[in-house]
Amino acid sequence: MQGVTSEGKYQYPKVHIDHRLVWRTIGGMIPTITFISDFGLRDAYVAQVKAVILTQAPEARIIDITHDIDAFDIISAGWLLATSFRFFSAGTIHLAVVDPGVGTGRGIIYVKKDSHIFVGPDNGVFSFLFPAETVIEITWRPQGAVSSTFHGRDIFAMLVARILAGDDIHVLGIPAVAPVSLEVKSPMVVHIDTFGNVITNIFCESAKPEISLELNGQGITVCAKTFADIPAGSLGLIRGSASTIEIVANRRNAAKIIGAKVGMPVKIY
Repeated sequence: MQGVTSEGKYQYPKVHIDHRLVWRTIGGMIPTITFISDFGLRDAYVAQVKAVILTQAPEARIIDITHDIDAFDIISAGWLLATSFRFFSAGTIHLAVVDPGVGTGRGIIYVKKDSHIFVGPDNGVFSFLFPAETVIEITWRPQGAVSSTFHGRDIFAMLVARILAGDDIHVLGIPAVAPVSLEVKSPMVVHIDTFGNVITNIFCESAKPEISLELNGQGITVCAKTFADIPAGSLGLIRGSASTIEIVANRRNAAKIIGAKVGMPVKIY
């Protein structure tokens, strides 16, 4: 088995500390990395990814966007990343690992948009970012063993470290010809939050004032400014924090009432 010694022990990728990283802390510039995944926090996956990065760049700061994405939910992860990255300073590296195709021939890409860098699988997780200034297919792979089930630790984390070290991205890869881009322009559900609010990709500026929506056969016509403006237990439409329309219920779970799922189409009236 790849990465297993004759004694039956797993041989981890070699970790190399590159002291070129030290210059980034001079003058107070600390490299920032965000991390979003569907790993959850029950297992050690998140900690292992961070450990690989911090072993090579101990002065880096890693900020978790979330690790509670539903398993394999590429659309939700992509939406949360696209609506969060602008709150971070220019030059931030954003690592996204929602990777149902791990271990297959799916590509790995580097995306640069608005002075931010994004690293992750080429599976559509960056669809909300396109078009972007730069998209590179990463052909570089680390030396040593690579688990076919954990590229987040053995490839993506190592790639982030190489970028922090100042490696030329054009040496690490080639221009991507056709990166995977999901159809996310049509009105649809892009995320369901902890409260059961159904978040759409319909921007308020493009919608008429008295808009009505239909989702999963359920019509929603009540428009409100706050949750409290909606009758208790009823459904309504509200302007969400990302400036898109959300289907909500006053102190109830709107997604459960409607049977909403990420990716469902939304009709506009």
